[in-house]
Amino acid sequence: MNASTKSNNTDPDFLAIKSLFESGIIKSMKLLEKQGPTKIAKALGLQYNSYLDKLGNPQKFTFAHIFKMADLCDLDPDLIYKVIKNQVDV
Repeated sequence: MNASTKSNNTDPDFLAIKSLFESGIIKSMKLLEKQGPTKIAKALGLQYNSYLDKLGNPQKFTFAHIFKMADLCDLDPDLIYKVIKNQVDV
């Protein structure tokens, strides 16, 4: 499956997250609270409250969560990792 085919099949909420990361708007994982949190939590295999806790404490995200979120959003996992790293380092 090529990238354009994947984007066409990607959930609109996940495409919105992709756009927010790629445009540099997401500087804190906490900003994802309003972007389909129930859907993302379920897709990551997390309880809703556990997902919200990880957004506030992004060092709790595992690499598996980062790669799964990147795959769901058709996004480079490095973009997510950099936001988490910058947020944790501050």
